[in-house]
Amino acid sequence: MSVWDEFIHRLEQNLAECRRDLELLESGQMQHRERRGGGPWVDTTQQEIDWHKKTIGMYDGLIRKLRAEHGG
Repeated sequence: MSVWDEFIHRLEQNLAECRRDLELLESGQMQHRERRGGGPWVDTTQQEIDWHKKTIGMYDGLIRKLRAEHGG
């Protein structure tokens, strides 16, 4: 297995984990909260959902590009 194949494989694993987390966030099985400056906890689940969707798109594009350039 080439270095590129291994790199693509790791990206695919990260993508799968990100998709699993997104599913949990969207279904309400997982929530995300932040506490800033010692203030109250704030629900930031929607921001996490948005971040995961953006990240999934970036992973998809990168994986497609690397496969086209390096096989796999």
